[in-house]
Amino acid sequence: MNKRYKDQIEEFIYKGEKIPLSIGTVVVCLLCLLFIITATFTQINVSHFIPTVDAMGDFVFKNVSNPYVPQIPVVIFIAAILGPVFAFLTMILYLLVGFFIWPVFALGGGLEYIKSGLFGYILGYIFAVVPVGRILERKYSLKNILLASIIGVLSIHICGMLYCVLLALLKVVSFSYVSSAIHSLGGIKTLYDVVISFIFLLIAIPTKMVLWIAMRSSIVKRLKKSKTI
Repeated sequence: MNKRYKDQIEEFIYKGEKIPLSIGTVVVCLLCLLFIITATFTQINVSHFIPTVDAMGDFVFKNVSNPYVPQIPVVIFIAAILGPVFAFLTMILYLLVGFFIWPVFALGGGLEYIKSGLFGYILGYIFAVVPVGRILERKYSLKNILLASIIGVLSIHICGMLYCVLLALLKVVSFSYVSSAIHSLGGIKTLYDVVISFIFLLIAIPTKMVLWIAMRSSIVKRLKKSKTI
């Protein structure tokens, strides 16, 4: 009797295993899809102090506030929760919803969105979740969390910038648009993305342990058991 209860308890404890295919995992993927859509239309103000020189020539710290959309940290958070495979599939689903079902992208939706400079950043989500998920699968250490944050954020921004340049070369947008897009989405906001992604990945550890209860019951495992019976 004690062994049976012990086996049942062990089944709900996350020990670094890969995410299995299950009904619970599908539900978590849909919740993550809703999370990224919500983040797309959420804007917060990030306030902090920066060193500067005032009119008198004195060195002072100035309080600045910048609008920020936490979509990139949410994408990296999803990669930590779902792993590379299911995070990749969730990003593909997000892309398909935006193309064919509902305008869930920042500036709308539909196939015409591929002409938008922002579409490159959405493509970056797809490329970023795979390395982030694989890094965190190896070991969930502070070093890997920082590495995943940096690689994930840079993958998205580099993909976004290259896509903007490609559109300019194809004369879909002007090079002045590329410059303004890089200026508005890069710079200090890239640093915001790295820092907030790092915080989100720390939160992902207990979150994944809780969601593991739903994702652990594998469809494949149940099918094997049914064949055995």
